[in-house]
Amino acid sequence: MVHVSEIMRLEDFGTAIPFPSKINPHLEAIRDGHERWLRKYRLISDDADAESFKEWKMVELAARAYPEATVRGLRIAADAMGWFFRFDDLFDGGPLACDLSRASKFIAAATGIAGNPDFTSELDEVPVIGAFRDIRRRSMVGMSRQWLRRSADHWRGYFEGNLKETVIRATRAPISLAELIKLRRFTIAAAPSADLNECASVLEISERVRLNPHFQGMEADTADAIIFVNDLWSENKEESAGEPFNAVSVIQSEAHCDRRTAQFKVADLLDDCIRRFRWRRERFEDWLNGQRMPKDERSAAAHQVAHLQGWIRANYDWSLESSRYREFS
Repeated sequence: MVHVSEIMRLEDFGTAIPFPSKINPHLEAIRDGHERWLRKYRLISDDADAESFKEWKMVELAARAYPEATVRGLRIAADAMGWFFRFDDLFDGGPLACDLSRASKFIAAATGIAGNPDFTSELDEVPVIGAFRDIRRRSMVGMSRQWLRRSADHWRGYFEGNLKETVIRATRAPISLAELIKLRRFTIAAAPSADLNECASVLEISERVRLNPHFQGMEADTADAIIFVNDLWSENKEESAGEPFNAVSVIQSEAHCDRRTAQFKVADLLDDCIRRFRWRRERFEDWLNGQRMPKDERSAAAHQVAHLQGWIRANYDWSLESSRYREFS
């Protein structure tokens, strides 16, 4: 077992995330139900797999990323977090990594469900497909048509991004850092995860908030910050699996530098994200204070900004707790 004191930290690169850590008080209340859900949809195979999966700390990730969620909302979020990683592992070094034909079928099935949970395909009995259908149905309850359309679009972006990664792997096409970041903004699933906060916390942001350029900038900064933290921690795992979608390895190739230098460059990119996010948050708050809007619309906007900021911190805290990348460090 690797102790926290032995784990890489952002301080190793002279940086930090200046946002407070939070955790949902309902964490323990949903733990057993989450495991039963994983077993029901065969996302874990046996007791040994269940114990190993517990060390990934998906429930803790959800509790950190969704600190204001209701009990029901936190269950949906935790199930979604567990599902994301099982789905990603089919593509990242898994059986669909370079199999474009099979990957296309999976993406078509999942995309269909995102738009309509009653969509059926030949893959309906595949665990990740059935589990996603359940997540989508539960998350849609009580949400507006506008939210349903927006969240379906975000899910499609995530799935199509995974398919594009498969094409790049299969063709061994080179990828630049700029192209990597653009693609990973979809496959890191920050947008679907943010949509989940609305249903998990029983709120919806308005269209004028969603279309505000400072708000959209914070959404991009959140995705980028998650990308850079994940790439620092997952580099060894992805290198061992032959995965090309890691900022550290791409920078090494582009800059012809060693790994440590590339890691510092990624940490610098993370610092830039944090600075931009804080600047945009101040500009957005100024804009929000100048708007005449209903109290619930203003509250939802502030809550969603807090969620974006909290996701950045939650992802880092989870990286220090989870065993997901430890065996490769």
